[in-house]
Amino acid sequence: MINGFDSVLPENLLPNRAAWAPAQKGRDLMEICLHLGAHRTGSTSLQMFLNANRKTLARDRMSIWGPGRTRSGLFAGLVRDPNLVQPCDEATAERSIGRIRMEISRASQNGMRRLVISEENMIGTMAHNFRRSRLYSQTHPRLSRFAPAFAGHQVRIGLAVRSYDNYWASALAFRIKAGAAFPTEADLDRLTTQPRRWRHVIADVASVFPDAKIAVWPFEAWSDQPAPQLGALSGRVLPRGLSGNGTTHNASLTAVEIAEIAMERGHTDIVSNLMGRRGRYQPFNADQIHKLRQDYATDIDWLIQGSDGLATYFDPTGDTSGGPLDARGRYDDEEARLGQTG
Repeated sequence: MINGFDSVLPENLLPNRAAWAPAQKGRDLMEICLHLGAHRTGSTSLQMFLNANRKTLARDRMSIWGPGRTRSGLFAGLVRDPNLVQPCDEATAERSIGRIRMEISRASQNGMRRLVISEENMIGTMAHNFRRSRLYSQTHPRLSRFAPAFAGHQVRIGLAVRSYDNYWASALAFRIKAGAAFPTEADLDRLTTQPRRWRHVIADVASVFPDAKIAVWPFEAWSDQPAPQLGALSGRVLPRGLSGNGTTHNASLTAVEIAEIAMERGHTDIVSNLMGRRGRYQPFNADQIHKLRQDYATDIDWLIQGSDGLATYFDPTGDTSGGPLDARGRYDDEEARLGQTG
């Protein structure tokens, strides 16, 4: 068994063992920095930052793969629901693994020493989270499908966490904008009581990459600060001259914006419920918000206490317990009292 891969998929669906061949020692050895998201935690801002500074980072011998690269066929057959994998998918996945390893080798031969890959769908999708009412329940099997591509290389992993009330609300808003139905009370109850926590996601990541250095940071502190996120992920001081830090992309929708969508769909009850709301869309009630924030506070305490040796937690503010946040991700006690935080 390698990184638990054999325990996840049946023998006939495993990639060819040749794909596990370790990287050549010396010039082909690369440090692979995997940014796994999560969704709605500033991943788009970081990806835009990486793309804008691609040339400067290349001079620092750092190569960048963002969604424009990973979703253009490079990860074909790999970003799949493990329960739906067919032999034809594995044939495609095997080719993708070979291509990834070839591209890593090519980057190394071109003088690159680090490869930063930012792709939040590696650990799962928002759609699957909502279908199962679970937080990235397939992290282990999904990442295990990628493990052969990075065998023999040093791996660093970065993951941002976010208070559950705001994480689920932001993901719901994103899905609603894309055409998904508004959540029912039962949906919100299931999300409030679902058992998966960020610490479980982190443990799953560590089980697939036991030798990797895992960095975790809070969205609340670095939502518009991609530079320190890259620093935590890469474990190094960044070169001078980087631009775009302090810029937010793909921010959560506001209550007003969601009300406009509800109006277009004829949901007058939802419109009336959102009237007068300030800040970001927040469908959970006060009791649910309290419970979700208590769960997040427990996770943060676990991270601060050392996360059982699984990860290094970057705590820039000293106050990242998921408390009341305003529209820009900063704490606002008045909004919390009104039950209108986003």
